[in-house]
Amino acid sequence: MSTRISAILDKIAHMEKELEEEILREAEQKRQQFRYRLEKEKVFFDRESREIHRAMRQGIWAFLKETPLKSLLVAPVIYSLFLPLILLDLWIGLYQAICFQAYGIRKVDRKRYISLDRGKLPYLNRIEQINCDYCGYANGLMNFAREVASRTEQYFCPIKHVRRVSGAPSRYHDFCDFGDGGCYRDRLTAFRKNTEA
Repeated sequence: MSTRISAILDKIAHMEKELEEEILREAEQKRQQFRYRLEKEKVFFDRESREIHRAMRQGIWAFLKETPLKSLLVAPVIYSLFLPLILLDLWIGLYQAICFQAYGIRKVDRKRYISLDRGKLPYLNRIEQINCDYCGYANGLMNFAREVASRTEQYFCPIKHVRRVSGAPSRYHDFCDFGDGGCYRDRLTAFRKNTEA
């Protein structure tokens, strides 16, 4: 990797750290503003906030009445993905238990990627809560699967593609350049060591 690319990646890493710190600061301000606290990953709103939220909740019949017909017609297609998502989730768990164990690859912590917290917001009706949890699960699962695949790629094939790919994981930039057989042969052991449990 060129020194210029390396310098840019260092700046990005620094900015990501700075961004994370700012997000944490802002999250604390929002907790105070909206009057809730976190205890062991559970959210607790104060009594007054819960009452305000319950007053904001739209009833299910009013919600369905306002929902566009096309949304109602498309909903079964959207939710038809639920079974494949569950199967993917189970398969990734099995994959990690077998393959990552066999190769000594550090397992990905699923709970860091999947969060079903929005479904507990008191101002959402039951349908909205289910919708929010579904999206949180689906997107979290995709990010979880991506990290599992990324560690697998680092272990077996830490080589960049010939063309730029969108959404490459952060470790991808350290991979060997396409066509650099010497890097692949010289550094494969080091790449594998960096995935170890």
